[in-house]
Amino acid sequence: MSVETGIEQMSVFFFHNILRWPVRFFRPAFFLVVLMAVSCAEDLPIVPEESKFSEAGIKLSAEAVAFKPTLFGRSDTFDLSIEYGDTVNMILLVSLDDTSHFTVSPDSFAFSKTKRELDVKLTYTPTIIDQADFGNLVLVTFNPPDTLTGIIDTVGVDTLKLSGTGRGQFLDLELVFVSGGSFNMGIDSVSAFEDVDKSDQWGEHGVVLSDFFIGRFEVTNLQYYEFWSEVKPKHTPRDSSITGTWPQAARLMPNFPVVGVNWDDATAFCRWLSLRTGESYTLPTEAQWQYAASGGQNRQYPWSVADGSEEPADTVDPGPLANTLQGGDGYTYTAPVDAFEAGASAFGPLNMAGNVWELCLDWYDKDYYRADYETWVDPQGTIVPDNFVFKVIRGGSWFETVSQAGCTNRSALFPENRELNVGFRVVRLP
Repeated sequence: MSVETGIEQMSVFFFHNILRWPVRFFRPAFFLVVLMAVSCAEDLPIVPEESKFSEAGIKLSAEAVAFKPTLFGRSDTFDLSIEYGDTVNMILLVSLDDTSHFTVSPDSFAFSKTKRELDVKLTYTPTIIDQADFGNLVLVTFNPPDTLTGIIDTVGVDTLKLSGTGRGQFLDLELVFVSGGSFNMGIDSVSAFEDVDKSDQWGEHGVVLSDFFIGRFEVTNLQYYEFWSEVKPKHTPRDSSITGTWPQAARLMPNFPVVGVNWDDATAFCRWLSLRTGESYTLPTEAQWQYAASGGQNRQYPWSVADGSEEPADTVDPGPLANTLQGGDGYTYTAPVDAFEAGASAFGPLNMAGNVWELCLDWYDKDYYRADYETWVDPQGTIVPDNFVFKVIRGGSWFETVSQAGCTNRSALFPENRELNVGFRVVRLP
């Protein structure tokens, strides 16, 4: 950083913070310290000896803060420790020259005899992918106003360099490992067959699955954007008054699930991801999806206890657990993919109930569960060509009631349809 840049940034700080204080609060010593600070070597931060922090008995745990490469749409934090010895009855003011990327909390302290260390939390939030952001944290220490004159003695000024870089969320396609096993799909009750809404969930059958990895989150707008930017204009999500226009939606809501994509778009994303990584990615089969959602148990919802336990399966208000039409969840439409952590599956994936319907690999067959197969090992769905019309979707969405977000509920969608309440998550095969 040049001396001119340093002076300019310090000037901004003084105009916006210091110069708003009454003139009577300062003695000439304050401006002497300031001149010493901005006339030092180009390499900020100013060392404690020149800033007189050491004379005040103050020690910072870092001379510069380099945040980890941070996912666009998320933040990284750093805890700065400020130690002081016998220094008491002093005040520390903390300010930033870049508040669009960096925040600090709290922004002022009063030193005391009972505590010898202060903690400051710094946060960095990128706004552009692959852009380096720089800032300065300015710290000013001063004595409280003299009780008679009301004048403040400034003790020291110091500056810490801050830097961070935003990165695309493709690199954070977080997966959870799901250990294979056996579980029951479907509903055993004969009355379910007579229920129009549940007849395609009858009857119950055992399924054996191999190990797999599944996305902890639904695929986000930003992750899909990286794929789309390489294949455009193909596989462009549908625009709407709800989601906005593409690709602006990816920039405005990077951490929200991509919607308005169809089955072909989702599978194309999986093929692209496989080529990019050398791994085998696909949409989850219906069996894999339910196994991951239910935690491999007979759960009505991902957050509920398994049926047959002492507690009823559905006794909790879904508001804080899932984004559904019933409200109370804080979102009118979709929610960020990392919301509703309390409603996570026992295996770890979030939002497998509500938020968006999730596309599955299988063709939909309303009579599939009644098929007389000898074994159900890693089932891939119906093999009857007459049923190759709809694709399975699972999990409900922000537009449906919580009853449609159950682990066993099935629904169907034309593969070419692009709906505003349908998204997807991925599976990686070992």
